[in-house]
Amino acid sequence: MEGLLRRLRPRSTSLRVWLALSFGALAVALVAVLSWRIERVATDKLQEDIGLRLQTRAQALAGRLDRGLYERLNDMRALALMPVLDDPAANEEALRDLFDLMQLNYPDYVWIGVAGADGRVQIANRGLLEGADVSSRPWFQGARKEPFVGDLHDAVLLSKLVSSPGGEPLRLVDVAAPIHDGHGVVTGVLGAHLSWRWAEGLREDQMAANDPVEVFFLNDAGEIIMGPEDMRGQVPAVPSARAVGEGARGAVLETWPDGKQYLTGYVPTQGYESYAGLGWTVLVRKEASQAFEPVRELSREIWLAAIAITVLFLLLGTLMARWIGAPLHALSEAARRIQAREPDAAFPRERGYREARELTVALRGLVDELTTHERELTQMAAGLEQRVRERTLALSEANAQLEVLAMTDALTGLANRRHFGDQLAREATRAAETGHPLSLITLDIDRFKAINDQHGHPAGDAVLRRVALLLEEQVRASDLLARVGGEEFAVLAVDTGLVEATQLAERLRAAIENAGPIAVGRAAIPVTISLGVVTRRIQGGELSRAPERLLAAADDALYRAKRNGRNRVEVAPG
Repeated sequence: MEGLLRRLRPRSTSLRVWLALSFGALAVALVAVLSWRIERVATDKLQEDIGLRLQTRAQALAGRLDRGLYERLNDMRALALMPVLDDPAANEEALRDLFDLMQLNYPDYVWIGVAGADGRVQIANRGLLEGADVSSRPWFQGARKEPFVGDLHDAVLLSKLVSSPGGEPLRLVDVAAPIHDGHGVVTGVLGAHLSWRWAEGLREDQMAANDPVEVFFLNDAGEIIMGPEDMRGQVPAVPSARAVGEGARGAVLETWPDGKQYLTGYVPTQGYESYAGLGWTVLVRKEASQAFEPVRELSREIWLAAIAITVLFLLLGTLMARWIGAPLHALSEAARRIQAREPDAAFPRERGYREARELTVALRGLVDELTTHERELTQMAAGLEQRVRERTLALSEANAQLEVLAMTDALTGLANRRHFGDQLAREATRAAETGHPLSLITLDIDRFKAINDQHGHPAGDAVLRRVALLLEEQVRASDLLARVGGEEFAVLAVDTGLVEATQLAERLRAAIENAGPIAVGRAAIPVTISLGVVTRRIQGGELSRAPERLLAAADDALYRAKRNGRNRVEVAPG
């Protein structure tokens, strides 16, 4: 030990040792500082990305919840416009079959029924609650004024009639719409109770995903309505819930009442299109130890890389110090031998300034190498950011494709009823602002049921596709052609007067008639259509009901065309 200390004294330490120590210390310091800085930047960015992913998952859940309720509300709006609801008693069997079919296609409909103006249930699926008085129920009272979506509640009347899977209490969300007669007077309410199991399914999907999380739904009072059983009904006193109450969205690291830290993404529901939402909140949380495991892993990898680089530079520094100090050591040894008067002692070739320049170049090379490694690590961090942007862009493109599919009829490739209804509402608003006329044509394939019965549903589908192609060839670029029902189509003609709309309808009728029988396999199926035309100038005061009235007037004209012999165009009066 004493020998080592003596060798490290300034007067006894060689230049090679000083160079090796200096080179090693500089390498350790630079690598440590750069690694610490890169680790902080990379981990901060990764933590932000993890929080953003939780917020995005909460946003996706909120969007699916809002869109699901919006679609169910639109079901009620559309059904309330059907002519069979003008006289429920006369169409009892047809309505009950329709309600049963809806429940079959969408099992989360626990109950669907029609209540008269006095609040008594007239017709319902499977006859449930028929004759019951629902006049005091919030969904009936609210839907008498406008389409209604009610908050989550326990079943009251249905709890004794319908069992819930697993024996859990039956929890429902109500959707309803008013039924009007031809004069706009409310004659009843069409209502439905949705089982809360569909929202539970959304939550369970997230918990069973490759990256499982816990999901909470909070109502507008801040109470947990979906989450662990022991937490339902509680108001969580956490920063995320308070932030959503102030209209914010994002992600936060917080401590929950169980004493654990969680990274929580929070988003308020915003509604969808004309549906304003229920003021609910979606929280998606994950334990901090699990959420930030990628951060700790990245930090470990950075510091392991830093240690490896440090060892590499220490070895390189030692070799360079020996190489740089060798000429000076040879000069010192030569001087000692000359002082000792050894016979063969001699000074080596002079190279003093060159050695100093080489030392400067070596140190400069060390700094350049360290700077290069810093640039490489910085580029690694930039590459991580680029991958995040690329994945975000891919997600946006996938969402855009899903939005297109949601607006398109799968059989004909035309716009579907939902997209047509949204566009009709927009064009009605624009027509009210500009004062331009708005025309609507509804059309129906004559005796289509007979085609299905005689030739089979595949033939019926072929006829629908062929009719859609023929209609597309006749409509204008500014018109919107949509399939709005089984064999029902509609054309929205903007800025179009009655004469032009009637001419367009006649062209459509003639196109189908002149095309002749449609060949399906070995059969040649004659096809004609009946059409109803309506043109209106929308006034601002009637904007809210303008789409419903346009559809009702066009349907009336269509039914008149059916009654007057089919294969003809009828125009709505007014």
